[in-house]
Amino acid sequence: MAATIIQFPQTHSNIFSNLTQLITLASDNQVVEEYAEIMAVCHEKGEFRPGEVETLQEQIRARRLENARPEEKPAVIPEKPGLYCYTPEMGEQKPKCQIEAERSYYGRHYHINTPLQLKGRGITFDRVLESKNLSKSAQYRLGWREYTVTERAFEKLQEQYTISQELLLD
Repeated sequence: MAATIIQFPQTHSNIFSNLTQLITLASDNQVVEEYAEIMAVCHEKGEFRPGEVETLQEQIRARRLENARPEEKPAVIPEKPGLYCYTPEMGEQKPKCQIEAERSYYGRHYHINTPLQLKGRGITFDRVLESKNLSKSAQYRLGWREYTVTERAFEKLQEQYTISQELLLD
């Protein structure tokens, strides 16, 4: 009895397999754009199987986003009292400071969170942070105190403590 070889149909076209591998390796958005143009030309010629173009478009979109993501920068290590600002959209990490500050909506004062107990002119205690009021990423603030601080009091706090402030791009 002679053995027979059974050939199964391919699940993907060769151009789809090749472009998928090339897109995965692309480290620059300019190269990804060239692969998108190659995909468009091959699509016009009808070289793809049903559903392959949509899959490639999704891979190209995901790769563009991944390539556009900034490199993570190490957090600044505060050495002396002062204000340490960071921008997460630029890949900057939050520095380990004693106080976390954010500007109020109208810009007349600051809201600060700290494990320290603060007193003084221009410093108003708001509440102790509880688990139910914190997101999962902010659970490390459990038991911290929240204060409202005037601008002048904030300047005085900068002279004594390390303060981190998140700056977001508009």
